[in-house]
Amino acid sequence: MSIIDLTQINLKELPSPKGHLILGHYPQFKSSAKHLFLEQSVKECGELYSVNLFGKKFIVSAIHELNNQILKLRPEKFKRLPKIDSVLQEIGIFGVFNAEGEDWKRHRKLTTESLSLKKVKQYYKTVLKKSEKLLDKLDAYAIQGTTIDIQKEFMLFTVDVTTAIAFGYETNTIEGHNAIFQEHLEQIFIMLNKRNVSPIPLWKWYKSKKDKQLDESLKSIEHIIYDFINHTKKTLKNNFQKQKQPSNFLEALLIENSEGEFNDKEVYGNIFTMLMAGEDSTSSSLAWIIYYLCQHPSVVTKIRNEAYQVYKNYSCPNTFKEYQNLTYTNAVIQETLRLHPTTTQQIVESNEDCTVNGLTIAKGTCFILLNRYAQREEKYFSEASKFIPERWLNTKCPIHKVHSPQVVKAFGGGSRLCPGKNLAISEMVTIISILCKHYNFLLETPVNKIHEKHAFIVYPENLYIKLEKVTP
Repeated sequence: MSIIDLTQINLKELPSPKGHLILGHYPQFKSSAKHLFLEQSVKECGELYSVNLFGKKFIVSAIHELNNQILKLRPEKFKRLPKIDSVLQEIGIFGVFNAEGEDWKRHRKLTTESLSLKKVKQYYKTVLKKSEKLLDKLDAYAIQGTTIDIQKEFMLFTVDVTTAIAFGYETNTIEGHNAIFQEHLEQIFIMLNKRNVSPIPLWKWYKSKKDKQLDESLKSIEHIIYDFINHTKKTLKNNFQKQKQPSNFLEALLIENSEGEFNDKEVYGNIFTMLMAGEDSTSSSLAWIIYYLCQHPSVVTKIRNEAYQVYKNYSCPNTFKEYQNLTYTNAVIQETLRLHPTTTQQIVESNEDCTVNGLTIAKGTCFILLNRYAQREEKYFSEASKFIPERWLNTKCPIHKVHSPQVVKAFGGGSRLCPGKNLAISEMVTIISILCKHYNFLLETPVNKIHEKHAFIVYPENLYIKLEKVTP
């Protein structure tokens, strides 16, 4: 437990890092390294402190026990910051990500069923198909000795996987086709992040060139998704086989929505939410995995040996069961998500006056929960700063004395755990196993030149690699 006695804390009297007289901590907060500023300030101010953004106060907590309890109390006592919901609803997004209260429970039920492990098994053929396409492309890069922006390549891969699984749209951006779809999504994500940290919504009165580009991107994405909603409704109407075995998320969502609980706008919102999580978060996690594999060739060898044991002379796993047998590869993914989750913090607001773990909290108090901070702390993980996948393996003789998996919040926590977790893990384990079976990874950028960049998520900036083909 934390050494802080929360019953003795007055949230009005917390310490605060040095900031601007008028702007407060807004200059640091709007930067691409705001997460690092918040984490570094723990050393200066302690595990509970405050920051000021243009006069609005936020309580920053690096106390795992407090953060965990706050997440458990959602959506009744805490909700996502209303600013985030407002920005999303302005662009027509209303789904499980930004819904609250009873609306969230309604969305959660349907999306959870549509992304259940059973459904993910049905989607797995799509993951394999797109993985093989990426393997073909990277083979050519390996032969030519091409330096690769691996973050970009994974983004193209995850766009193809996510759009195919979301609503059956074959973008094929891996091979350079329909790249405009990915460009529209990227434009939307950039502007969402910019609007989320903007203190004044200037776009409501004056639209800049980028605001107008955002509108165009949204129109293009909306047109595609609504066309698929209408087409899928007609396809499902008399197709009983598809009703029993949906091939994508939209089909599953519409089947679960047979009583019409969702309107088309809400269906669209949940499809868009899946695109948002599936492209950015998964591609960035994959890039961080490669970042570590470049520095730990022995781990690559272990993944490769496991791949040969599980799917022998095949280039890819053949079945979902084979994927489930890739236990060491899964441990590598878990260790990367511990050290480098793409979402390092969550921002919430209290719905009412309440007391959490002895801390008195007034209605309307805003919290920034530094979830990653605990994941790198010695009191929760032995040798916490080191990349050691073995800590995640179930063995009779544990390698590490301290191992607290419940601390990791890479997919959120409490009742609002990300419903797409199973799908994301299946993508990551599969493609990393395949790549390690076929290649060694060589860093083309010095480690000290690769930086964390906070946009909508945290990704490795300036990560360039080369692939070295491995002969069986």
